[in-house]
Amino acid sequence: MTQGRIIPAKSLAGGLARARRAWNVTACAVGAMLTLTAGFYLYLAFVSYVVEKTGSAFRTGAENPLFQMVLDVSGIFDLCLAVLQFLTILFFLRWIWLSVTLARAIRRDSVRYTPWVAVLGFFVPIANLWMTTSTLRDIEKFSAGQEERVPPAFPWYPAGMVLCGVLVLGLWRIVSAAPLDGFADPAASQRLMQVAAFGAVAHLVLLMLTHGFMRLVSPGQELALRELAEAEGPVSKASAEEGAEAPRSGDDFPQAKA
Repeated sequence: MTQGRIIPAKSLAGGLARARRAWNVTACAVGAMLTLTAGFYLYLAFVSYVVEKTGSAFRTGAENPLFQMVLDVSGIFDLCLAVLQFLTILFFLRWIWLSVTLARAIRRDSVRYTPWVAVLGFFVPIANLWMTTSTLRDIEKFSAGQEERVPPAFPWYPAGMVLCGVLVLGLWRIVSAAPLDGFADPAASQRLMQVAAFGAVAHLVLLMLTHGFMRLVSPGQELALRELAEAEGPVSKASAEEGAEAPRSGDDFPQAKA
């Protein structure tokens, strides 16, 4: 027995659920690792402060074997964090693509960009500041319309997400552009570690805002999926009836003619 064709409503519902679930898993892992990262950078800033003031790291724990082991595995830790962050971005963009697709399936003019343009808008320099905000704002308005509630006058979630994203990217560039000899200077190293810790905290806030935004629009999307499934129901039944074999008359059976 062949499996029935999956209608777009079911496909969108499954895709959105999987993308949201995958994002939640990777975001939780990234959040835990960022918490450890922020604490580690603040500890390094403390060590640099002590070295700057006293000229020695005595009684800071920097000579502890456990701390040395943490330093040895920091490269692997950063690599794992980078991979998880990439997956988190990938799953979020998949969710954006499906969310825009769903909105356009209900009302084509509910979002101003097509799914691919909305996703690519996250990567266009300068333009991504308003394209990203516009895409998130359109998704929020569409969800609010499905729930028959008034959307907020100011897009708090979209604006906060974009602001945190810009802040994370800017702080990361500051740390990555720092010369290696800058870490030899305790004062410069202290400032860089503080910037890196602040970047990790900003990334945590971005994850929390993204999670809150997904939860905010989820009820409206569920209503839209139900509406889409109900609209596709009669179409599917009509297609099945058209595909059914028509009744055959006696003229179709020559052997029946006497």
